[in-house]
Amino acid sequence: MSLELTKITFLTILKIFLISSKLIASVDQDCLNSSFYIKNISVDLTKESINEARYQAEQKSKLIGFKRLINRLMIKNEELNFNKIDISSLVDYLKINKEANSDKRYLANFDICFNRHLVINFFRKNKLQYAETYREPIAVLPIFKGPRGFVLWDEKDNWYLNWLNKLKTIDGLVKLKLAKGNFSLNRILKANLLLKSNKDQINKLINNENTNALILVVAEPILMRDGKTYLSTYGKFFNKSGKLQTTIYRNSIPLKKTSSFYNVDKDLLEKEVSNMIKSIESNWKKNNLIDTRIYNEVDLIIPITINKSTTLSKKLLFNDKSINVKSTSNFKDQGFLKIQDEIIFYNKKTENTFENIKRSAFNSSKKLKYENNISVIQKDVGIWPNILNILEKLPFVIEVKIISITSSQGRIIVKFMGNKKTFFQAVSEKKLNFTNLNFQQYLLIN
Repeated sequence: MSLELTKITFLTILKIFLISSKLIASVDQDCLNSSFYIKNISVDLTKESINEARYQAEQKSKLIGFKRLINRLMIKNEELNFNKIDISSLVDYLKINKEANSDKRYLANFDICFNRHLVINFFRKNKLQYAETYREPIAVLPIFKGPRGFVLWDEKDNWYLNWLNKLKTIDGLVKLKLAKGNFSLNRILKANLLLKSNKDQINKLINNENTNALILVVAEPILMRDGKTYLSTYGKFFNKSGKLQTTIYRNSIPLKKTSSFYNVDKDLLEKEVSNMIKSIESNWKKNNLIDTRIYNEVDLIIPITINKSTTLSKKLLFNDKSINVKSTSNFKDQGFLKIQDEIIFYNKKTENTFENIKRSAFNSSKKLKYENNISVIQKDVGIWPNILNILEKLPFVIEVKIISITSSQGRIIVKFMGNKKTFFQAVSEKKLNFTNLNFQQYLLIN
């Protein structure tokens, strides 16, 4: 093989490797856990040629994927005419999981990553409301209350079996997981106590499932005094502490036959499982709805908390080049210090000194002399860029504008689409909690 051919081969392999690496990185980082990533789309088409079958299969998968995306993000989509939307222009990439073909038939399974910014612009252009914030997992425990008593964790029970199967296929923003319990826990749990909202038992179950909430989903056939029979279904939502928050769903359906009281129709149970999941999804989306027709803003105060502290072991004079302290343990190798009202930058440290200092950082006030034993503190400035990054990545945020920053706090204005309730619900999901200071400003409290 000639040297020139070897170079060409090497460059070709390198190019393929780089393209593959970028694709893998994109899958792993950009879309795999995204609201805009649709998995497991199966197609099977036969056309005049394999090329036509493959092309049509890809177009069909994009249409199926976009419909599933819209169903995931929107509450209502009746106003959309899918035939008039250029769906391909909204796709980042199409990933082939597996494929097979003959001369005219093509079978494949795809994942599709939709371009988040392009889809959001599509929503804005069409003035559509949507949600994209995932809910942290919620444990679900089905309980069937029949004429022979309560049924829990029984795969022969149709109510439990329907939930078991349905939760494997749901594709929404609310992550529901079937509560599994464990041997010792299941022995002490009593269905009647759970239904009476026994806080202790609910709390044990939530802790075991490692979630921050639990929904008891109950089905109960009821025989009325007039001889009519009904299927009563409802869902009770409990917070992490085991306290009942609300009843999220309730329905009563007439049974066609009196005998159904003892043997409820499987299809009816399956339908109610789907209805309850849709209700849970719909309520979550309503609470996190991004209204692209409304523009809003909030004024936020971000405290910069104390990280480490020590004391001066020697007086600090106006022309000193280092600061002598009792210990620099756990202080950053370089950074900012605060002594009373002055902020001081240091370039390095030893066990008992901060070296190469620059006084009066950020135009802070400077004193000619600081006495021995005065406090020297270091602020956790890392919280500031982290919070800015979180806020800038929120889907409905248009702009994060820094107004001011001092040694103790920063102030920012966040402009976004939708209402303030949606904004603070979304930041709460990111573990950022704010309190209202004066009806105009909000203070970060965690």
